[in-house]
Amino acid sequence: MTEPNQAVFPPALADQFELVRPLGAGGMGAVWLVRDRMLDRLVALKVLLAARAGDAERERFLREARTAAKLEHPNIVPIFRADETDGAVWFSMGFVDGESLGDRLRDRGKLPATEVVRSLREASWALAYAHARGVVHRDVKPDNLMIDRESGRTLVTDFGIARDLSSAKSRLTLDGNVLGTVHYMSPEQCAGEPLDGRSDVYALGVVGFQALSGTLPFDGSPQSVLVAHVTKQAPSLRAVAPQVPAALAAVVDRCLAKSPADRYETAESLASALEQAMVEAVEASRSAERPGPELSETEAMAVWQRAAQLQAEAAHRMERNVSINRDQTSQQAAVSATGYSAYDVEASAVDAGISRQYVAIAMAERQSQQSNAPMLVGEAEDRRVTTFLGVTARSISVSRTISASPRATLEALGRVATAKPYLFELESAVGGHPLDGGILRFKVPNIYQAMSGQTVVTVPGLAYRCTQIDLYELNITLSARGTAAKPACEVVISGDLRKGQRKNVRFSGWTMGSLGTLFGGVTGTVVGLAAGSAIMAVGPAVAAAAGIAAISGYSYRRAYRSALAKTHEELDGLLRAVQRALDEAMIFGALPPRNDDPPSGSGGDAASMITLLSS
Repeated sequence: MTEPNQAVFPPALADQFELVRPLGAGGMGAVWLVRDRMLDRLVALKVLLAARAGDAERERFLREARTAAKLEHPNIVPIFRADETDGAVWFSMGFVDGESLGDRLRDRGKLPATEVVRSLREASWALAYAHARGVVHRDVKPDNLMIDRESGRTLVTDFGIARDLSSAKSRLTLDGNVLGTVHYMSPEQCAGEPLDGRSDVYALGVVGFQALSGTLPFDGSPQSVLVAHVTKQAPSLRAVAPQVPAALAAVVDRCLAKSPADRYETAESLASALEQAMVEAVEASRSAERPGPELSETEAMAVWQRAAQLQAEAAHRMERNVSINRDQTSQQAAVSATGYSAYDVEASAVDAGISRQYVAIAMAERQSQQSNAPMLVGEAEDRRVTTFLGVTARSISVSRTISASPRATLEALGRVATAKPYLFELESAVGGHPLDGGILRFKVPNIYQAMSGQTVVTVPGLAYRCTQIDLYELNITLSARGTAAKPACEVVISGDLRKGQRKNVRFSGWTMGSLGTLFGGVTGTVVGLAAGSAIMAVGPAVAAAAGIAAISGYSYRRAYRSALAKTHEELDGLLRAVQRALDEAMIFGALPPRNDDPPSGSGGDAASMITLLSS
């Protein structure tokens, strides 16, 4: 969709809706993000443009609302209200905080097979539901497939020219008149012949062909494309994109058959075929990225626990700006003879309401642990960490919305994070390209390793803080925000604190125990760890030991919390440095050169260098 630069929000609707920002403009209407004053929630409001409001257009516009309002499905954008106010014809629908598949293709070109299969399968479910109720969409295309940013769920929208086969009143376009987007139209639709659900199956095949290969099966002028759909066989997907798994390519090729009888009979059948093809796509993706064994039940439980933990902490960190109604269901993961596949773990978590982003981060953390035991944290251990260190968070997370496109933000982030004073080292990109939802994993300089064999070593302040809390790896994710006219990108930096917290708990316990032994023997150690007001009754030596141990424990807790807070400040300083770099680029026309020299002057902890002397 394009920005509705010429569209003006109707003043007559201001009493019912509070304008937030424009979202886009389509063939007949403009769309705004508004807050419904009556329902007190954010919705997308589509208003018929007055310049295009002929009688037929008004009826077709309202028909979209009536047709879509009949369809209640998790993968169809819901319609809430439809009305006419002082000549303004409008309807409100669910707001999808994300982007269309078309936006993603324009920005990234062809997409990973697993991502394409997931979107096609979810769109197939939605279309199968609509077809079962006599509704043919007739305008399936990437711009009408919305992808929720947080969950990754695909939703079908824009039933503006849909045909309700069960209603005679819906026949606003007679057979022989062509409506739709020519590049995605079935041969029978191009020829003006009667349609059924298999026409949408063909269109979805074109979408899959484009998403997997980066090209359309037929391109050129509208007239030549119409003729090609009717007279020419689409090229084989593997001939254009040989990297696509064979089973998946066969599914797309069958969708593009000229005769409806040679395609999948229903969208439900297509969804099933895509499910089978997903297995091969996942295996191909895992083989290409990082081969490895399936997850055991304990490892799968650790990933689910960690992902839920990350999501809960993110919810506490910041209040979401947009509330999205989401269908949340739960189902059991399929378990193979050897364990859980990564796809099973992710799918089960998403079905239970855990964001795919946090599952990916948890999986990335697991990969970095290599052969170490999975960090499945029990309640007793969790309580010890909270008691000794005085913190409930098991990860550190900092976010900032950068005023730039995701692509520009990624470039600036790469320059800033890998140069002084931060000196991060890129370890891997997990889960795909970072602009497609993948995760960047960076190594933080390790002071102990840097000091090995050296008398003096200069390290960044952030590395020093991370060493204090034993944090040597960080995850960075990027999420598009804003609009095409005013782009923005949210950057989230997170790190796993659990391993360092375990070490710090052991060290703090050892410290207090040693002091107790020094001042009061073994009995002093036990009492020192317990610490309470009753200790004065057990004798001066034991009381002194307990008091010193208690003071030591308090000091250790305070030092840890201080180091954690300063690490948070340092990471926020890194994100501020990214924004500064982009601001300078806006003024000078290019990103500043890498900073490979120690900074001069003072600029706060994030810009300082600390010289450490080995003992």
